[in-house]
Amino acid sequence: MKLKYKNIHDPMEDCVHGVSPKDMIVLHETVSHDLPGYKDIDSVVAYLDAKDYGIHGLTDAEGNIAWAYGLGRAIFWQAGGVNVRSIGIEQVSDVMLRSPLNPVRKAIWVARNSQLRATAKLVAAVSQAHNIPLVYSDGLKPGITSHWDVSQHFKQSQGHTDCWPVHKGGYYPIYEVIYLARGYAKIGYSL
Repeated sequence: MKLKYKNIHDPMEDCVHGVSPKDMIVLHETVSHDLPGYKDIDSVVAYLDAKDYGIHGLTDAEGNIAWAYGLGRAIFWQAGGVNVRSIGIEQVSDVMLRSPLNPVRKAIWVARNSQLRATAKLVAAVSQAHNIPLVYSDGLKPGITSHWDVSQHFKQSQGHTDCWPVHKGGYYPIYEVIYLARGYAKIGYSL
């Protein structure tokens, strides 16, 4: 089943810093407001492009998906320490703006069902395309990880706390995303 997404190849192409095989997906979240349609995704893409950062894919609260088609092996500056080996997926969200408390953030994320499902679909499709295992990674091994996890091991990630996993005292339901992604992979989601 072909994944439906907005192609962000063109704005991300000038942010590529080489190419490399991938064995990890890093989940991120923005600290920005949810806007209708693709406005929130377009805003994040423009911001990253202006900073010479980059991202392979994005999702938003409505379940919209964006993917930099043809740039899956691109090296983007998105998670210091693992940029060469990882694919970054940014989730547009205002969760961090709404509360500093992890239990509240967890409740907000759990309610963002459309976005979690969109992220899982994208993770499943990317996993299939790049042979990335649909298992949790602590930021060192192949699999699905968070920017928080990567920051625990690499000072280049500058102490980011986005997508801090619930099972490590945080708020982000990474195991739920992986579980859903496994189901979508069985259905055959592809890029």
